[in-house]
Amino acid sequence: MKCCLLLVLLFLQSCLGFGRTVEGSWKGELSIQGATLPIVFHLRQDADGLWEGDMVGPVQSMSTMPFDKIVVRDDSLYLEAASIDFSFRGRFVFGKLEGLVRQHHALLPLTLHAFRMPAQRRPQLPQPPYSYDTLDVSFQNNFDAVRLAGTLTIPRSEGKHPAVVLITGSGPQDRNETIEGHQPFKVIADYLTKRGIVVLRYDERGVGKSTGNYVQSTIGDFSKDAIAAVAFLQKQQQVDPTRVGIIGHSEGGLIAALLAGQKATKLSFIALLAAPAIPIDSLMVLQAHELGRVQGMTKKELQEAREINKRNFALIKGKLPDQQAYTRILNNVTPVFGKLTPAQEAEFKMMLLPSFRYFMRINPVPFIEKIDVPVFAAFGTKDLQVPFAPNLESLTDHLPQKRAHFLQAYEGLNHFFQRADTGAPQEYATIEETFNERVMRDLSDWINKQ
Repeated sequence: MKCCLLLVLLFLQSCLGFGRTVEGSWKGELSIQGATLPIVFHLRQDADGLWEGDMVGPVQSMSTMPFDKIVVRDDSLYLEAASIDFSFRGRFVFGKLEGLVRQHHALLPLTLHAFRMPAQRRPQLPQPPYSYDTLDVSFQNNFDAVRLAGTLTIPRSEGKHPAVVLITGSGPQDRNETIEGHQPFKVIADYLTKRGIVVLRYDERGVGKSTGNYVQSTIGDFSKDAIAAVAFLQKQQQVDPTRVGIIGHSEGGLIAALLAGQKATKLSFIALLAAPAIPIDSLMVLQAHELGRVQGMTKKELQEAREINKRNFALIKGKLPDQQAYTRILNNVTPVFGKLTPAQEAEFKMMLLPSFRYFMRINPVPFIEKIDVPVFAAFGTKDLQVPFAPNLESLTDHLPQKRAHFLQAYEGLNHFFQRADTGAPQEYATIEETFNERVMRDLSDWINKQ
């Protein structure tokens, strides 16, 4: 009788207890173009039984993306992040989540294992009460009928102040550029505002409280959002409109350089944090090489991958129609991969998305050569995503000379300006430092001198 009762209880737990079983953190790896990219799901159920959660990854941006839709039913699970055209449909099988990821029409198998998130210390994260004023704001990008939501931080001292717009890096990012529990833009905004600088940071289109479609947008679209942000900031009562600039991180820095070079909006200065300053196809070859190196690829494998990447990126950058370019890409990779699975074929098709082809065709050098405002540029010597040497050299060679420029590489810092061991993206979560204070001090001192 006891045995029968135990079997009944176990059966009921398997049918009714899945919701509580799936709650927590899940970690897996997506296999894309021969590389394994970590991905993490965080799932929570409140007292009313409503689900919320987010995911972190893949490795290129490692940004935190909230799920728009979570459906848990019996032993099945459906997750959706519409702004990046991502969904996961799976089942709870022997303590694991097994299923398929769909993104941009590609289907990729994914198995996730439960894990306990280590306690994360983020000592730099600002906590209220703040010594400055914070306002939730929104403003319109009239080019695309997109409304962007953000936070404005304002010093309490009298008079008009210098002001900056913060532009996030690649991947769908919220206003704080949240990554692995870090919020670097909130940390930067806090530091600068305490030193007399007004700061505007905002959710990218299609993220958080901002409208628009992230997936279908290009850097050209994000640049229009930045123009709207600068125009909004210049109209604020506490802002000196003759001292307004952009601080861009990574892709955001690229946007700042492109806008300054085109004189597309009235800027007094720009600050580039780990910003690409060489043609993007060359940057992506370097990035893939550096990431492969820290993952343990041999010299022969790295050289082979470099040659294939150079050929593929040239095709993506070129003007061949998508289908012809795709056929040639398959010809390049078949000697290495052999016969491709349908999932692998779909992965390579993703490389021909209009937004990625647009990105790969960008060469910032002609724009850098036309920048006529002061430039602050900072790089980390352990940055694997935007390697410092060629990018700093490009700025030194092509930026018109101006005494007010500040160009520097910071020893031992990674792509997010954390003091790092190897610079690998997998370290971001384990490092307590969110953003190096020396860089912020140099940046705030430089802005206040403009």
